[in-house]
Amino acid sequence: MKFTSRTIPFLIEAGQQIDPNWLEENHAAYEAHVRGPFIDLAERLKTALQPIVPDYHFPVKGIGRIKKTANHVVSGGPSCKDWLSISISKPSESRFERNPHLFFGILPNIPPYRGVVVAGGLFMPSGPQLKKVRNAIAQDAQPFHALFADPAFKARFKVDFSREEVASRAPRGFDPGHPDVEWLRLKRFLVVKKLSTTEFTSPDLVTALAEDFKQLIRLNRLLEDALA
Repeated sequence: MKFTSRTIPFLIEAGQQIDPNWLEENHAAYEAHVRGPFIDLAERLKTALQPIVPDYHFPVKGIGRIKKTANHVVSGGPSCKDWLSISISKPSESRFERNPHLFFGILPNIPPYRGVVVAGGLFMPSGPQLKKVRNAIAQDAQPFHALFADPAFKARFKVDFSREEVASRAPRGFDPGHPDVEWLRLKRFLVVKKLSTTEFTSPDLVTALAEDFKQLIRLNRLLEDALA
């Protein structure tokens, strides 16, 4: 199965519904354009990638579900989400921290991307995690430079770390003149790209996404080493 030109409009429409029966009334379209392709994507990614990252968890529970549970529905508010995502990573040993992950999201109304996003790296690190990665970069950033300069990586991702969350100055204890101070100022360590409509609806999406994730796994391993 594949996503279609109807997938994102369906999600946007779903996110505007206050009728709790709307999704059931549009079940066939939901299965064909949203849930079915999403489950297929998740299963095929697991098949392609689990042999490479046997220590990663591939979620299956609730995949493709957009109907909100009763305790998540605000009175008078929408009964469905207008987005879907999957996050794949090593299981966290702490409820306060998350590990570097592989991410695919259909996020039509979530800034700053508002579209279909592929990402990898460390999202919303804890204070101790942030300091560990910054220390690793301050001491030796060459592994990250080598990765971002590698032709195989550059073929999938044109830029290095995303600059959405950046401190206004060098963090305390770090040299403002460090050659990689722009990385030291980061508050998250993500590599992100947005997919075009053609890429999103292509029958080759899962194959391309698996290749993206293989490169992002290389980034995650560097970050995991820094956290260790």
